[in-house]
Amino acid sequence: MADGQKEFLSKEFIFELRTGSEKAFAVLFDQYAGQIYRYSRRFGLSHEDSEGIIQDVFIKIWQKRCDLDPDRGVNAYLYKVAKSYIIKKKKSLLLEKVFTHLDNLDTNGVQVDDPERSLLINDLLSLVFRWAKSLPKGQREVFELRNKEHLSMDEIAERLNISKRKAENRIYQANKTLRSKVATDKLLLLAGTGLTVFL
Repeated sequence: MADGQKEFLSKEFIFELRTGSEKAFAVLFDQYAGQIYRYSRRFGLSHEDSEGIIQDVFIKIWQKRCDLDPDRGVNAYLYKVAKSYIIKKKKSLLLEKVFTHLDNLDTNGVQVDDPERSLLINDLLSLVFRWAKSLPKGQREVFELRNKEHLSMDEIAERLNISKRKAENRIYQANKTLRSKVATDKLLLLAGTGLTVFL
């Protein structure tokens, strides 16, 4: 390890950070921002998303600076925080593809550049449809008519003899429930991000 890096990991440096030294924080940013960026890119995030991870990580570090342990340094903590944000972002991007598919009513499945990721997304779609079976009857009916029979909201309203507004409200509530379910499912956190190597 270079002498300069030892300085960044020293107890004295951590104490400076803990007391709110903007100079120490700037030094930390200069030392690690590029590493966090490359770390994020390595796991498939775009340039823009990787830049966002850098911002999220260092905002978190600044907010939690008083919790830094002088005996443990900052390197491991930085990467732990970065890992957390990367997982969250990867999962968010995956779920966006899943629900974009539902919104677009693409009957040919989701196609992405990575065949494995395409298969994963379509598997997740199948899981969403299974979860939809547990929705309240009214929401389930509208969800299935919309996403399996691909009816328009006007057609759904006519089929169920309800107003279009009521049909739209039911599909909104159904999607909200399913998004919440997917977002909190631990299995998807593991499988959906492709980052199980970290866990």
